[in-house]
Amino acid sequence: MISNESVYNLIPGAQEQYVRPPMHKSAFPGTVNPAELPFGCSKLQSTATFGKPDGTNAYRTTEILTKHSKEPILPNPGPPTMKKTYLKPSVPKKDEKPVMGLTSNKNFITSNAIDVILSKPKNVPQEEFRWTDKSDYGKVPLYLKRNKQRVATEKEQLEQYIKIREQPSQNARVSHINPDDRAQLLRHLKIKWQSLNHAYQGLSLCLDTAIKKNRKEELERLLAEVEKDIKTLERGDTVLVVDD
Repeated sequence: MISNESVYNLIPGAQEQYVRPPMHKSAFPGTVNPAELPFGCSKLQSTATFGKPDGTNAYRTTEILTKHSKEPILPNPGPPTMKKTYLKPSVPKKDEKPVMGLTSNKNFITSNAIDVILSKPKNVPQEEFRWTDKSDYGKVPLYLKRNKQRVATEKEQLEQYIKIREQPSQNARVSHINPDDRAQLLRHLKIKWQSLNHAYQGLSLCLDTAIKKNRKEELERLLAEVEKDIKTLERGDTVLVVDD
């Protein structure tokens, strides 16, 4: 075992000087008698334990208990602080007489009509709209159908354009239209559309025979084809034509 004894312990060490702390001074005044402090004990009334001495509880003969002597004395009534609100008019007095013989030139029908016209409508509670009761609830919206149709059309046109661009390298049967020829072809198509439209506008409004009906359908078909060709030529500057 290692002993705690050491030669250095024989040398006397420095003596610690004791510093006396400052005297405690209470924050409360010292003028209060400590005997009067309750120190947490509840204060008792005099004669609360054994009661009053004998003979002190008797009433005096000069102070006789009378009727209503223990009741509280109310103060004298004063003027009312809150005036009463009368909901109905007072009864007419016996000397009051109604005014008789008054007439009026007022047109009550017209006055009531004007009051009704100028009056504000009542705030009728509106029932909350139920979206499940809509006629198109749960169906595909029309704008989605149009967008899908437009995307499909653009995709088809792009495929045709790519196919036409790749076709000259495989088989030289596709050529570009000259801008002058394109303008001339476009002018002839517009002239043809004007003639077809003039014939279509001259048709009878009453389609009572099969010939008139077939004539109208044929003109509508030709007009649609010419309009499609015009849109195709006006779409871009480059137009490819397949040579026969």
